[in-house]
Amino acid sequence: MKTYGQRTDFRARLNRIQASLDMDAVREEVNQLSKVRKLHRNGGTVRQLWQTYRPILAVAATVALITTFGTLMLIRQYQSSHKQQEQYSMMRRDLQAIRRSQNAILQDLNARERALQINPGQVAGSGFLLSPDGYLVTNTHIIQDADSVYIQSTRGDIYKAKVVYADRKYDLAILQVHEDSAFRVKTVLPYGFEAAPSDLGERVFTLGFPREEIVYGEGYLSSQTGYRGDSTAYQVAISVNPGNSGGPLLDEKGNVIGIISGKQTSSEGATFAIKTDYLFRAISAIPTDSLKNNSIRMSRKNGLAKLARKDQIKKIQESVYMVKVFKHEK
Repeated sequence: MKTYGQRTDFRARLNRIQASLDMDAVREEVNQLSKVRKLHRNGGTVRQLWQTYRPILAVAATVALITTFGTLMLIRQYQSSHKQQEQYSMMRRDLQAIRRSQNAILQDLNARERALQINPGQVAGSGFLLSPDGYLVTNTHIIQDADSVYIQSTRGDIYKAKVVYADRKYDLAILQVHEDSAFRVKTVLPYGFEAAPSDLGERVFTLGFPREEIVYGEGYLSSQTGYRGDSTAYQVAISVNPGNSGGPLLDEKGNVIGIISGKQTSSEGATFAIKTDYLFRAISAIPTDSLKNNSIRMSRKNGLAKLARKDQIKKIQESVYMVKVFKHEK
């Protein structure tokens, strides 16, 4: 608002200067001077005319300079304000099929004799398993202010989850499937977790839920740092949409190297992912008495390295979930 006021004041002053001058008269005098110079070549006449019209020419030159510099200032201010509009957009998704999602969850829970009164969902994102026994990771901005959280598999199975830990600094949240015997405990996850830095230009891919079904995206690692030089994240050239937040970022061998967290709205394909190293740090900060068996058993081994991409996806997608946030009726 301050900048706008300064620009308005500047324009007003410029208009007053121009209004005080009879520009038509100035132009006429300058034209007359030009004609006289052609007719009179002796030095005395030129000096006399210069003395006569010097004040008028000086004012005209001043107005021209003020107008030029004023235009340049306005252009620079516009460019500066336009640049400041670059935003970091969190890729959580507003639920569109609210009634359908609510009914599906109620039907599933009723079938398992766990019916709850649930208000329409507000946001959705992605998450994926950290361990075979039901621990998952997603983004803190997805589950923020949640009264209840549910996860939904690619098969449509729905489970209630509880937030075990939320790290706002790294935008990471750890979930656990909440006392649900219907959840199929896996013996091993297909992917491993790689905390070592990945190389610039490395091919990467992701799976997530920008829609009601899982979506695949691929690209490459374009920077070792994230938004505005954030050292906790990578920048990757992958197109993502709201709902992709919380999904895994994997290298060609199927190692998880990051967690999708957002994108730069002013640059297509500039996506950011929190490095796996900071996932390990967040997990190490969880009080052990908050965890089942006092730990989360994350593996660095993976069985995907020798598989074709389509076969990697088939195995990984069973461990990637849609995360839905709901509020209970009061």
